[in-house]
Amino acid sequence: MTDVPARLLYVGWTGQGNLGDNAIADALLPRLPGVEPWHVPHEPRAFARRVVADGLRGARERAVLVGGGTVVGRRNWRLLLEATGRLLAWRRPWHLIGIGVEDPAFQGRNSFSAGGELARWRGLCARFDRVTVRGPRSAALLESVGVPAEVVGDPALLHEPEPVAPQEKLLGVNLGFGDDLWGHDHGRVVEAVADLVRGLAADGWTARFLVINRKDRVFADEAVRLAAVPAEIRAADTVPEYFAAVGDCTALVAERLHALVLAAAAAVPVVGLEYQPKCADFLASVGAEEHCVRTDRVTPGLLREHVDALAEGRAAESARLLGEVGELRARLRDELARIRDGAELTGSAR
Repeated sequence: MTDVPARLLYVGWTGQGNLGDNAIADALLPRLPGVEPWHVPHEPRAFARRVVADGLRGARERAVLVGGGTVVGRRNWRLLLEATGRLLAWRRPWHLIGIGVEDPAFQGRNSFSAGGELARWRGLCARFDRVTVRGPRSAALLESVGVPAEVVGDPALLHEPEPVAPQEKLLGVNLGFGDDLWGHDHGRVVEAVADLVRGLAADGWTARFLVINRKDRVFADEAVRLAAVPAEIRAADTVPEYFAAVGDCTALVAERLHALVLAAAAAVPVVGLEYQPKCADFLASVGAEEHCVRTDRVTPGLLREHVDALAEGRAAESARLLGEVGELRARLRDELARIRDGAELTGSAR
């Protein structure tokens, strides 16, 4: 151990009202003693204020921890991390766990991944002791530019709720996306989900819409209006609230990535509305890629086929998910132990 305790600077998109990014931080920070209790600002002026205030003090002893999210392959994140390395965190190596890689096959309005961006990450990735990623597509993308990577899963899988008995014919639904989506037409997705909910209601199902980002409430409201059947809308601002809302669902049809991740953590069978490749990447990590529907190909009939199949085999699919997630949790815990040792952190961890 060194005389000066090593510190990790957590780089993550947190405090922005998005449950997924907060879920990653909430899963990691309590398990890594010695992490500084602030998160790197992403807005340039806020970053500058941090540097001017006291950012240089302790920079020599400070290393970076990237805790997850779709970071690698995005120009904005590369510039942020390079600035962090110059001004705030000089210690090497840096650390990361279970990050996602932006797939250049998708070019949305704010992808920041065009022009061979991924190849520009080779040097930055060399600053990390090793690279672990969310899913197999992320690993393949990095390996295509000469960066070896290992799949350990999304860090939010570390959340482990108590098991809940499922209700019969209760469909969980989550709608919401980031900067853009396959097909660039979210109205089509909302209409397809509304048709699905209406058709299921005719067969005795009920629907519960789960909102994990407050700006997504409009999509739930519109889907319920179009479906023209009674449905519950429940906001979940914290991980425990989300587990309480999703745990007893027969199945979940979800668009937001971490609506899928946390449902899998609760062993709830999922149908993924793949608005960007990161959703398929995660579903592949838990062996559920067959239940992934791209948003430019979604139809009510296709969604109904997936829901019916999952409902019929609910117990088996839940048990299968539990096994897949359990294996990834073990990898994540091993990785956290390695980071604690490598960063010379002390203290207990759960």
